[in-house]
Amino acid sequence: MRKSASAVAFLAVGALAFSACGAPKSSSGSGSGGDQGPSLAALNEKPREELKEGGSMRVAISFLPPDWNPNSIDGNGVDNDTISQFTMPVNFLYNEDASIEPYKPFLDSYDVQEAKDGKGQVVTLHLNPDAKWNSGRTIDWTDYEATWKANNGSNPEFKPATTDGFTEIASVAKGEKDTDVVVTFKSSYPDWSAVLSGVLPKEGVATPDLYNKGWTTYKDEWRSGPFAFSKLDKAQKMVTFKRNPKWWGDKPLLDTVSFRQLESPADVNAFANNEIDVVETMINATAVNTAKKRSDADIRAAGSRQWRHFTFNTKSGNLQDKNVRQAIVKATNREAITKSDLVGLPVNPSELMLGNHFFMPGQDGYQDNSGDFKYDVEAAKKQLEEAGWKLPSGKTIREKDGKPLVVKYSMLTGVPTSENEGKLLQKDLAAVGIDLKFVNIAPDDMSKNLRAHSFEIMAFTWQGTPYPMNNIRQIYGAKTAGSQDPSESNYAQLVDPEIEKLIPQVDTEADEKKRAELTNQVDKIIWDQVHTLPIYRRVGYTAAPKTLANYGSATFKTLPKENIGYVK
Repeated sequence: MRKSASAVAFLAVGALAFSACGAPKSSSGSGSGGDQGPSLAALNEKPREELKEGGSMRVAISFLPPDWNPNSIDGNGVDNDTISQFTMPVNFLYNEDASIEPYKPFLDSYDVQEAKDGKGQVVTLHLNPDAKWNSGRTIDWTDYEATWKANNGSNPEFKPATTDGFTEIASVAKGEKDTDVVVTFKSSYPDWSAVLSGVLPKEGVATPDLYNKGWTTYKDEWRSGPFAFSKLDKAQKMVTFKRNPKWWGDKPLLDTVSFRQLESPADVNAFANNEIDVVETMINATAVNTAKKRSDADIRAAGSRQWRHFTFNTKSGNLQDKNVRQAIVKATNREAITKSDLVGLPVNPSELMLGNHFFMPGQDGYQDNSGDFKYDVEAAKKQLEEAGWKLPSGKTIREKDGKPLVVKYSMLTGVPTSENEGKLLQKDLAAVGIDLKFVNIAPDDMSKNLRAHSFEIMAFTWQGTPYPMNNIRQIYGAKTAGSQDPSESNYAQLVDPEIEKLIPQVDTEADEKKRAELTNQVDKIIWDQVHTLPIYRRVGYTAAPKTLANYGSATFKTLPKENIGYVK
């Protein structure tokens, strides 16, 4: 399953993906996709006048969303986010450097001021008065108030993917007009645009039951955008959208946009056979080479926000021992895994190594905090030995108190990346006396297993946004400040008191340099506690017809969806 581009998307190997909530950053992020290779955007940008009206765009996705609420734990995925960009309010367009500008169909302008009492920050959104939900009702301040109340954690019966950002809001009120939204933050909040990048209709979030269960079937009246619902083909696992007859902005160039669930390699085979038009997130040379078989194929490569990692369930089995977790990190040859995963692609594995859980190499604030956790087999053996995990004579697996050092890896069956990483990890751990056993799970059950914490180690992909310092709590913290319960997306179940102290400081620090320093303090703790082990960052490869314009791969940049079309 995919998770949203809203804050940190979680992509399970090439096919599945999730993301953390939130959204890209206003103006301070550098937006660099990394040190090497691809540009920041490969979208085949063309002005509308060079494009023709009509045609369809058929996009392969990993999964049809199980929940259409983009803020819920099951709906907060990359696939749902992709679809929502065509069918839900979008307040900002993002430039290559991650700076924002108002997306005029929904947002005329905005202003940011210090509160009159000097405490807090006031953001006023001047909504486009023509913007309406598909029900016909004007989008107004009451929708923002309802969205805030449903996502701020004040009512625990609501189940959002994260409360980040929403908890920093003191009030949402009406301005001079119903379409003026006055949002007062409790203190300075640099990532205000992340939490105000979109909105949900008050009808869909009025009660916990509506929020949690009401979006499991598609309700077009709760949507708004250039495209509206046409049909859902459950047999083909495909949803199709048509031009929205109620749209007030520039007429969409495309007649229809459809999204079809296809696993790899079925997606690239369908592209090669002209059965679909777009495949995103191609992660290996086999996929890219298959896509190239199509005569009009254009492979669009750009820096990606996605990064592969192992998540450790710190409350399960032998992983409850931090020494074991740290030894696993030291025993893991991350560069060899990267080289194996990406064989055949024009990348240098050593340049894709990640030493940070928040910043990408080349991005302001990046520093390699892996420190003592570099690949070091002897150091791993020594740590296990000192922690009481001894290697009995004639045996290959360490023991403590008569129990073998066994750890379980959840392998997504039929997903080559997950299988490859598991086998290489198994080999690395065997070298230090750890027995890594495989537990096969169906890709469709990945989200369920993560939420139920029925795993020990699992590999998948988080997808970041231009807000690298936002949403720390979502993945690495407690559900709410002062709680000992992990956030819904904190699959490691690790709540560290020092991180809890730092989160509100990071959230509210206005000085970007100091804020980055605080974030790196959090990152060092995550490395030491072994919540998550980054493996490598990805380059994004998208296959599309050469004539398709204004769509493809990008690190941060977004373009209006009504401007996607084919060259005349």
